[in-house]
Amino acid sequence: MPENPESEGSRLITLKQIELDHGVSRSALHTYRRSSTFPQPVAVEGSTKTLYRADEVDAWFRANPKQQGKKRDQFVSHQQGEPMDARQDLYAFAMQGKEHSPEISERASEKIDAYRAKVLRLAAEAVEQEFLDGITDSDQDQTWNAAVRAIATALRQSADEPEASDG
Repeated sequence: MPENPESEGSRLITLKQIELDHGVSRSALHTYRRSSTFPQPVAVEGSTKTLYRADEVDAWFRANPKQQGKKRDQFVSHQQGEPMDARQDLYAFAMQGKEHSPEISERASEKIDAYRAKVLRLAAEAVEQEFLDGITDSDQDQTWNAAVRAIATALRQSADEPEASDG
C-alpha cells in the first residue's frame, strides 16, 4: 500500500469532494460506487477515508453523462457486454449522437410504444391465422381454438397497454 498515492500522478479526492465537484447526491454516488464501471478507491496507509483518483472519477463522469431519469452507467455497461432491455437498447441506438431532452425522450418513447403495439397486433393476427386454419368441431380442436384465441387476445391487450419503462 503506497504511503502517498498522489505522488503517482493523480490527486486524491473524498466522497464529499466527488459529490460537490460532480453535483451528485450521496445516495446517487453510493449507487454509482456499486457499479462495476465506477473507479475503485485507493488505499492510503494510515488513512481511514475512502479516496479516489480525481482523474479516474472525472473520466467516469465524462463517459457517463447525466441523463434525465436514467442511471449514468447503463449505456457503458451495455457496451461492456452486460444485458440491456430492448427498450433501452433501441433508445440508445436511436439517440446516439443526438441531444437528450425530456421532450425528445418522450417522443422517442411514444414511437417505441407504437412500434411495440404494432408488432404485438401483427403477432396476434399471425397466431390466429396460423393455428386456427383447419379447426374442426371436435372437443380437442375447440380447446385448441380457445387457447389460441386467448393467446391472441392477450397479445392485443398487451399492445394496448403502454410498456412499463425504468426511466
